[in-house]
Amino acid sequence: MMLPWTAVVLWCAALARAAHLIDFSNVLHRNLANVKREVDLERCHPTQPFRCPGDKTICISIQYLCDGAPDCPDGYDEDLRLCTAAKRPPVEETANFLQALLANHGPNYLEKLFGAKARDALKPLGGVQKVAVALSESETLDDFGKALHLMRSDLEHLRNVFMAVETGDMSLLKSLGIRDSELADVKFFLDKLVSTGFMD
Repeated sequence: MMLPWTAVVLWCAALARAAHLIDFSNVLHRNLANVKREVDLERCHPTQPFRCPGDKTICISIQYLCDGAPDCPDGYDEDLRLCTAAKRPPVEETANFLQALLANHGPNYLEKLFGAKARDALKPLGGVQKVAVALSESETLDDFGKALHLMRSDLEHLRNVFMAVETGDMSLLKSLGIRDSELADVKFFLDKLVSTGFMD
């Protein structure tokens, strides 16, 4: 038969072991919380999805982008190229559209729009991705011409194409060899640029 004091000692030992487990789980929980917090420092919360560039993780809400007041330490959220791109179709969408035209009509098809430097699937202009980025980030047509080093004659040709789209005169696009079946897509794409100030 167990002595009462032995029962008390065993009961205290069991209680201490349980307390140790509880403390351990709290420590583990705290450590996991710290790890999670460190991982979260690398990512922005969904309510503040825009991450400012730099070593520190500073995230802001989309509503503060291009609002006239810098929120990122270096003012990147008010950068002109970023704010222009925010109004334009996404670069991926533009690149896919240009790539689709090239895939359907050959590597020199976009010469009709951008001039002789647009041969060979836009390679002389830096490729599809570079042209898509320039269309997204260039505030105006002149900025686009500078970004891609277009010749003055090519820039004027492109300006005429945009003016034809803006006025609804599709005869110029037809004269360039753009088929009736493609006119709506090309016009829709160019209209998106015109509506965001590309011709200003």
